Amino acid sequence: MLNRKTLMAATVAGIALIGSAVAIAQTPPPGGPTPPDRDAMRRTMHERICKEAPARLAGRIAYAEVKLGITDAQKSAWQAFATEARAAAQPMMKLCDTPPANTKGDAAAELAQRERFLQATLDTTKAMRVAVEKLTPVLNADQKAKLADLIRMSGGRGMHRMGGHHMPPMHGPQPTNTPPAPPPAPTK
Repeated sequence: MLNRKTLMAATVAGIALIGSAVAIAQTPPPGGPTPPDRDAMRRTMHERICKEAPARLAGRIAYAEVKLGITDAQKSAWQAFATEARAAAQPMMKLCDTPPANTKGDAAAELAQRERFLQATLDTTKAMRVAVEKLTPVLNADQKAKLADLIRMSGGRGMHRMGGHHMPPMHGPQPTNTPPAPPPAPTK
């Protein structure tokens, strides 16, 4: 019996030693892993959002029309709203015309870029509010509640939100249009 217990204890100790040796062998080098290239990720996201924005905007407008149950009597008011909603999205869409610059290390440029995004968001929000105010009188109470829910569900920014797509919060470094730096040459 004693031999069996000793053998079991030795086996458990051996497995523990092997496991710790594997863990030590896999310890990452000092300094930790290389962080992802955030500028490259932001550029990729900016490109994707800008590419998809017109389709997403059209989809959000079509979805809202069906969700609200726009009647034939409301069609002309809806068409006017849809035209104004597309126009309201233009300040955000214009952000795609000039991709953000690389502002790494330049706090003033970083803030100027953030200001540009926030101004486009404000301009779009104001124009969308005007469009909604013009549409609201022709809607019944149920449609008004559904429209309010649609706007609330979209983060409070309505259908103007880059064509219905969440634009990333522009806090901290912004997407850039500068190509990523080449990776450092491997050291020997």
